[in-house]
This record gives sequence, structure tokens and C-alpha cells, in this order.
Amino acid sequence: MNSMTKKLPAIISASAVVALTLVAVILYQGGFITELKQTLATKDKKLVFVSQQLVEQRLLTTELQTELQLYKDSVAVLQTENQRLHAKIGELKSTISKLNKIVQKHDDKVVELTAEINRLKEGGKKNAEKVKELEQKREELLTKMETIDKERIALLEDKRQNEQTKKVNDDKIVSLDKVAQEKIDQVADQVPQTAPAPIINQSPSEPLIATGPKVSEELQAAIVSRKQERLANIMAKTEVKFSSISLRNREGGNELKKIKSEDNWRYTFIDFDLDNVDKESIMDETFIIQVYDLDNNVVVPFNEKNLQFPNSEMGAIGYKFKYDGKPVSVRYLNTQPKEGRNYELRLIYFKNDLTFKLANGTKRIVEDGKVAVN
Repeated sequence: MNSMTKKLPAIISASAVVALTLVAVILYQGGFITELKQTLATKDKKLVFVSQQLVEQRLLTTELQTELQLYKDSVAVLQTENQRLHAKIGELKSTISKLNKIVQKHDDKVVELTAEINRLKEGGKKNAEKVKELEQKREELLTKMETIDKERIALLEDKRQNEQTKKVNDDKIVSLDKVAQEKIDQVADQVPQTAPAPIINQSPSEPLIATGPKVSEELQAAIVSRKQERLANIMAKTEVKFSSISLRNREGGNELKKIKSEDNWRYTFIDFDLDNVDKESIMDETFIIQVYDLDNNVVVPFNEKNLQFPNSEMGAIGYKFKYDGKPVSVRYLNTQPKEGRNYELRLIYFKNDLTFKLANGTKRIVEDGKVAVN
């Protein structure tokens, strides 16, 4: 009995230690489990985020692929259009060449008839009927030439516009190819990204409201001022660079050295280009090149040939053209007698039915009856 009494405290003490150890183990495992749950919850959130990001990237990839196909289709359409324009330009060149030959043939006939008329006039009244008949034929030829010239000028303008459209299409194709390549690169780069760090207290983005711009009086004044500056720049700083000027009595004839009293000056061939410190300011702007009679203060009309068209709108104030950044070639035809002995070329800026003379836009071509072209 005494022996059992002595062993009881030791047994109780050992049981307490075991109990405390079990409690400690349980508490430790509880903390580990809680931490593990938190880790799993965090990983679940990241997994959800990555899944959402993958869905968004797949949608973006599909959208980019759709845009890419759209760009490819646009390029195909432009290439087809360019093929059509190329064929049209070739057709226009062929037609213009044929018209040039017809005009040259008529021109040679007019020169021949004029020489015959002058010869018959020297014979007196007995040749009056023949002279009248030849003059009638000459007038008919001149009328035909004017009709053909109008057609030829229209074809040349059509050809120029087709060439310009083709160039614009070529530029668009280059631009679309560049954008398409960027889309291809974006599709290739669509891979899962690391989840970004959360932004605290981030409010939802507010939708953009499209509103029309309200132009203030100050802005309107600035716009007007800019237009005035642009006009002043064009008038003062646009330079005409003449590369070739020749005066002739017939299209394929020799260059004239002087202007005689009879009507021997009919063609003025002019090659030139425009320049400005701000080259963009003159792009796609309209100008007029004139042959100007300084003695009588009048414009020599472009393409006026006979009195049957005294008020023709075509070329009444010169040859009108839109500058596209390329050199300009003009075949300036006028068959009317030249009454003055001093002439110059004038380049005029044409805007809103108003004409503005350029400070550096004149070139003397005839001085006291002599051709003054360098």
C-alpha cells in the first residue's frame, strides 16, 4: 500500500507531461493547417486570375486575327484596284498618243492651208472664192482641233488622277502591310502574364463621353490667323523653277527667236516645278499658269483658237492645275494673232474663285518682239 502511494505522484506527473505534449502537438498542427488553408486560398485566387486572363487573351487573339484578316482583305482590294488603274492608265496613254497624231495632222493641214490662202490673196479678187473656201476649211479644222484638244486635256487629267489614286493606294498598301505585321506580332505575343500587384482603393474607370468640340472665339481667331499666314506664305515664299520654255509656230517645229507681225507664234511649251519652305502648304492647291500680254494688259487665253468660241470657259484665264508635288508640263496653245511685243509667264494662286499673284511667279519670255527665254 505504501509502495502504491509512493508511485502515484510519478504516474500523475507523467500523464500531465503526455497531456501537455499532446496539446502542444494539436496547437502546432492547428496553426499549420490554418496557414496551409491561407496558402491554398491565395493560390486559388491566382489561378482564377490567370484563368480570367487566359480567357481575355484568347478573346483578344480572336479579335486581332479578325482585324488581321480585314487588313489582308483591304490590301487585296487595293491591289485589284491598282491593277485596274494600271490598265486604265495604259489605255489612256494609247488614246492620248492617237489624239496627238490627229492634232499634229490637223496642225500640218492648217499650216498648209494658211500658206495657200496667203499665196492666193496675192493673186487679187479672182481668187477670192478659193480663199473663202480654204478659210472655211481652216476654220473647220480649227474647230475640230479645239474639240480634240478638250478631249485630250480631259484624258490627261483623267490619267493624272488615276496615277495619283494608284499612288495613294500604293501608300495605303504599305501602311496596311505595316499594321498587319504589327497585328501578327501582337497575336504571337499573347502569352499568360504574371498577375499584377493589386491596386488599393482603385475606383472603376468612368466611361468616356464623346462630345463635340466647342470652338471658342479665341480658337476661331487662331484658325483665321493660321489661314492668313498660310496664304501669305504661299504668295510670298512659293518659288517657280522653270526648267524649259520654248515658243513655236507648230507643235513639232523649231523654237522661235522672235515674234513677227504675222501669226507665227502659236505654241508655248512650259516645264516647271514649284517650291516652298513649307512644301506641304502648296500640296493639292490650285494654281494657274498664264501667258500675259504686257502691252495690252490681257491674258493670252489657253486653248482659244477662233472666234466661234469667244467666251470659252476652258483656259480663259490660263491653264489651271492642282499641284501634287511633281514637275508640271504645259502645252499652251493659242492661235489668235499676238498684238503685243512684250510677254511674260505668270503663276497665279487660285483659291475660292479668287486669284492671288505670287511674288516670285513671273518670267519674261518676249521682250520688244524678241524671245527672251534663257
